Amino acid sequence: MPPPRHHVPARPGHSTPELPMIPPAPFVIEDFRQVYEAVALPVLIIDHATWRILAVNKAAVEQYGYEREEFVGLPVLEVRPPEGRADARRVMSEIPHGFWKTTVVQHVRKDGSVFSADVWSRDTVVDGRNVRIATIHEVTERLQIQQELQQAQKMEVVGRLAGGVAHDVNNALTAITGGLNLLMEDFRGDPDTRTQLEEILAASHRVALLTRGLMAFSRQQVMRAEVCSLAEVVESSVALLHRVLERRVELRTRISPGLWPVRIDPVQFEQVIMNLAVNAQDAMPAGGTLVLATENVTISRKDASEDPGVPAGDYAVLTVRDTGTGMDEITRARIFEPFFTTKPPPEGTGLGLSMSYGIVRQSGGFIRVESEDGVGTTFRILLPRADREPAAVSSTHGAAARGARTVLVVDGDVEVRRFTCRVLGGLGYAVISAASAEEALAMLDASAETPVLLVVSLGLPDRDGEGLADRLQGADPGLGVIFLSDYDLEGDRLKAVSGGRQILPRPFSVGTLTEAVRRVLNDS
Repeated sequence: MPPPRHHVPARPGHSTPELPMIPPAPFVIEDFRQVYEAVALPVLIIDHATWRILAVNKAAVEQYGYEREEFVGLPVLEVRPPEGRADARRVMSEIPHGFWKTTVVQHVRKDGSVFSADVWSRDTVVDGRNVRIATIHEVTERLQIQQELQQAQKMEVVGRLAGGVAHDVNNALTAITGGLNLLMEDFRGDPDTRTQLEEILAASHRVALLTRGLMAFSRQQVMRAEVCSLAEVVESSVALLHRVLERRVELRTRISPGLWPVRIDPVQFEQVIMNLAVNAQDAMPAGGTLVLATENVTISRKDASEDPGVPAGDYAVLTVRDTGTGMDEITRARIFEPFFTTKPPPEGTGLGLSMSYGIVRQSGGFIRVESEDGVGTTFRILLPRADREPAAVSSTHGAAARGARTVLVVDGDVEVRRFTCRVLGGLGYAVISAASAEEALAMLDASAETPVLLVVSLGLPDRDGEGLADRLQGADPGLGVIFLSDYDLEGDRLKAVSGGRQILPRPFSVGTLTEAVRRVLNDS
């Protein structure tokens, strides 16, 4: 039979009880003290009649910052933030006798800092007095990791969606811009019509910039990665920033000597620095300081456990810090989402930071942000240390036989395939085309044609374009290859840019396709 509880009377007109001002009686039982002192988690022993703390263990002293003497007699609600005390008072008066566990609640230390905690409590009798024994388990770090994981998963889903949309738009843009280029040639003698076509072409280029941002965010943009010096990339960017930033922004740099090499696309990474710098300038309307700093950082396994998204290892780190307006927590959590912007239209597209996020992640790096409303923002970009191996360089294919001028085009998108065939035909090549790898193989088996060049999409309906290229080059090592792709190639797939193979990002124009063909075939 459980012992009776001592209920605290409620004031008239109030639904929650008032804590009575009853000084605590001495509460010292040596055997019992030895038990709760041995517990590694903070333990609070609370008088059931007064809801005041009778005793605590050493872990509680360390967790909350109170001395033992300060704890004794302290109303238990003092360890809850003011905004949570009314709810805590209600819960304490309503919970049943026995064992219970709270959901995650906020507790406050003596210095005012707040932490999240799970609380386990049990009602019992000690020395004839009804008490509640509460064990506190701080879960602040666990909740933070869960939130970061949820955010990372959300960004992954959004990235896949953005990449898929951008891929479809790029296919359409390739046909549109290609057709416009051809029409402009047809209307060379009609200035009025050419002007209208140029306006349409300019609009399609703006759409292409948006899709490029989406592809970068989704980590599917074609990347020309090479082992290089981060210091040199930053110094090159600084030279440009001095011309771009307004005088109200003071630019400072701190480049550490002996900075480790990294494997990045230097052109794209300069864009990352530019995006962060321009955002910092916008956050300092009255002026301020922008700092670019680099350093080498080694993350130990212990450090990695505190930030599970970043593996242990050596990193070259770029820090971009401003003294601007900063961000609140809601804004900070969304800044890398595509099209999210705090700027009024048409000042911002909301793609600058999402593009930067994608480029950093596609480089194998990580980007972290800290911001305080009214104080400023700090971005830290961690790039894995490279092994100093020379970057792979695309090689040009040997000259094609002058008598053999057939080109095979394989692409599952009919509009892209049709446009590519028109351009190649206009360049004087005989063109055969197929919608899939199997159709292409069947066509070659039934034909006497021997192509000198394969123009193929990396994403075919029935197999990947690289597999088709491997098979055809196995039979004819002299065959040149151009891959049409929205995506970056990583690891072993980077071999696709060597041995007479080129990558042509979509959307592409008549000029870029022509240049790629001539580069592969070593034409004049």
